[in-house]
Amino acid sequence: MKNALLLILCLLGASLLAQSVEHDTSVDPARVETRTYKTKDGRMVTERVTTTRIKETDTVTPVSHFKAALFINNRAGAKFDAAMAPFEDLVTGKVTDKGFEVLSREVITDSMRSFDSQVASSRRDPNGLDAQLTERSSALRLAQGLGADYLLVASITSIGTKERAIDAYGVKMITKDTTMRVSYKILDGHTGGSITAGTFAVTASSRQSANAVEKDDDVYNELLDQASTKIADSLETKVADNRIRPPSEAPSAVRFTVKAEAADLMIPDVRIGADRTVSISDNSLKVAPVAATVEIDGVAVGTAPGSFSVAPGFHKLRVSREGFVSWERTINAVDGQSLTVALRLSEAQYQRWKDATAFINGLKNGAKLTDAQVKVLEGAGKMLEQSGFKVNTKDAPGAVYHSIF
Repeated sequence: MKNALLLILCLLGASLLAQSVEHDTSVDPARVETRTYKTKDGRMVTERVTTTRIKETDTVTPVSHFKAALFINNRAGAKFDAAMAPFEDLVTGKVTDKGFEVLSREVITDSMRSFDSQVASSRRDPNGLDAQLTERSSALRLAQGLGADYLLVASITSIGTKERAIDAYGVKMITKDTTMRVSYKILDGHTGGSITAGTFAVTASSRQSANAVEKDDDVYNELLDQASTKIADSLETKVADNRIRPPSEAPSAVRFTVKAEAADLMIPDVRIGADRTVSISDNSLKVAPVAATVEIDGVAVGTAPGSFSVAPGFHKLRVSREGFVSWERTINAVDGQSLTVALRLSEAQYQRWKDATAFINGLKNGAKLTDAQVKVLEGAGKMLEQSGFKVNTKDAPGAVYHSIF
């Protein structure tokens, strides 16, 4: 069970909402005042005073629409992981009941997975899109990718119990109090800075005596119900009190390039002359995988080599290709950045590579081939290329000989 559950929350406001401020400056026409007077020594002096009036106006406009990505985190321990999905449903129901529009993560993932009809609404792969959304992406970048203006992060921080023994009027009783502490914070969707936050605790009690026992199987559900109500009520109050300011402006995107090559994989430069003579150069040619998939923050955005546009800052970058071990790193994206990713062949693919290139081992430098042998070698080179490998021959000489690749 994953610790983070995602919702996209579109907070549609009431009458008293967070406000945006527009600053306007207007300039009135200049006014000139002229004054003429005579000095003591008999000189005539004319003074002209030019007055320019600048008026600055701040217009306060209520923000009528909020869009936020909601993350629910479990910090109380792994034993409560199973309660996160019901908690998601409770928060959804309580927030919706307050007049907010909620889009659940199932709708988001299914809409994205619907591009592949075979996987839409099917059982979710733990290494698939859901895992990408909840684990391999930062919350901030994921919210930006989904177009959210805010992040609402709610956390169950702790769950504890306290027992009290009571002996009153001859009746012995044990009272058990279970307390759940919950916190939440609203973050700017572009900068990640906190805007407002809150904490509270909810408690459920049960009693046990010699003659009566209360089962507390439902105590955690009761606490989750109370906590979701607190979140919805507190959120409504924050909005009504104008505590959620407009988000910051989105930073300008930066572009960076990604190239992929096979790690420690080279091949001799074999060329065939006009007279069908084999020439094996001392140089080796680099090999690159064809069309390696590039994922940024858990979402596929294209193939390498290629150029990509993202918000500046930290991102999860993953480059993968069938037959290769996936490459994944956290990068700090800046404009003009260029990355060359070395992908390592899997064991099975390396064996296929050895079989596909075995024909080169039998070649001898200077050997003269028949037309049939030339066709066989060129066909082998073409087969290697079609197997997902690209051999870079752009730096090899080609005046007399042509490459078999």
